[in-house]
Amino acid sequence: MALADAIAAGRVAGLKGAFLVPAGGDIQAQGCDQSAATPSAELARQIQDIVGLPTLDTVWLAAEGGIAGLRLAAGATAGVLLGPDGAAGPARKLLDALLAAPAAGTGGGDAINQIRKVATEYLTDFAETALMIQIKQSGLDEKNPSPESLAKLAGGLEKAALMIIGPSRAKEMGERLKKAIS
Repeated sequence: MALADAIAAGRVAGLKGAFLVPAGGDIQAQGCDQSAATPSAELARQIQDIVGLPTLDTVWLAAEGGIAGLRLAAGATAGVLLGPDGAAGPARKLLDALLAAPAAGTGGGDAINQIRKVATEYLTDFAETALMIQIKQSGLDEKNPSPESLAKLAGGLEKAALMIIGPSRAKEMGERLKKAIS
């Protein structure tokens, strides 16, 4: 489902715009400045760090002109911009739908985006480095990945995770990676 489809299906009163910032993917924005999406996503993550609540997943910012809602997930951040008459309940459902929807235009990159999402969930700050190394070692063509190279990437990430998160969590991550590429 594309961003526009999720917005149309959500029917949120007072919605001015929405955006989706996937980790390592194409930023999507409708009704708002796409260049402001990444700094907005970073702001939400900084607020989460400052407050010290890793379970904080949604930040609402209110001003005289409207409300901004930012929802954090392991592999992406979604945001909505509402007018002063906007409703937070339906906007929250839209944020959830945006994070559940695969990014538009990813084509063969869907499996890689799923791998990136799982890796980020388990490896947090080490995910991008591990992915970069394993993509290179697996010989993966990110635009047109073969099933063999995806399997090699998943196996390499699981091995790399052993030292970072331990054997049981690495095995759990490996199972999720296998599901992501099947």
